[in-house]
Amino acid sequence: MSSYHTPVLLESAVNCLNVRKDRKYIDATLGGGGHSALIRSRGGMVLGIDQDQDAIDNSKKCADIVVKSNFVHLEEIVAKYNWFPVSGVLLDLGMSMHQIVDSKRGFSFQAEEPLDMRMGESAVTAAELVNQLTVGQLASILKDFGEIPGARSLASKIVANRTYSTTGQLAKVCGKWSQQAFQALRIAVNDELGALTQVIPQIKNILEVGGRAVIISFHSLEDRIVKNEFENWGLPLTKKSIQGERRSKLRAFEKI
Repeated sequence: MSSYHTPVLLESAVNCLNVRKDRKYIDATLGGGGHSALIRSRGGMVLGIDQDQDAIDNSKKCADIVVKSNFVHLEEIVAKYNWFPVSGVLLDLGMSMHQIVDSKRGFSFQAEEPLDMRMGESAVTAAELVNQLTVGQLASILKDFGEIPGARSLASKIVANRTYSTTGQLAKVCGKWSQQAFQALRIAVNDELGALTQVIPQIKNILEVGGRAVIISFHSLEDRIVKNEFENWGLPLTKKSIQGERRSKLRAFEKI
């Protein structure tokens, strides 16, 4: 495993995949390669996907094939590399500690960095959002993705103190709500919920019957999407989500 990131629920996630020797698996959020390395140690073959070049550089030895891309292109990637049949797909929707602490892309409200927050090649930055959106648009992001009480009040305060170029400037205005505000902006910048909604039907299409999908989420909206979408076609492998650190929740499903 790379020192780049230590994933939560590592053993639980890989156990739920029920890894079998020489079967093909997809780690659609390669990160530091921790999940991929453990899958391979149990005899599975791994295709790893990540949109972050830092992640690719730090964990390319942890998978058999590594692809720089967003997992919304899952079916296209599987077809390109002829990665069939697929016995398991893993998504870890959390941020790596490297991204938060060392990437210098503005994910941490505790550092003075450019207000960027792009994981890959997103067209919009967090600075552009806070400098250009209306109070109503910002309030929706802060409420829906950050679950901030009084989101409109905070949005008004942000707009009144424009213009922003660094994380420190924004954190000073957000105060005690900085962590939730930064989370909300990151989700918006990277369209994380939209990407999750797009990839779930693709997982259904590529998994073989009896194949498994394992999803680790860190936000109530992510978990709701996973629970509702997968239960339309997958057999839940646990009655309730498996709880981990940093508010993580793991759900696993088997294609029937």
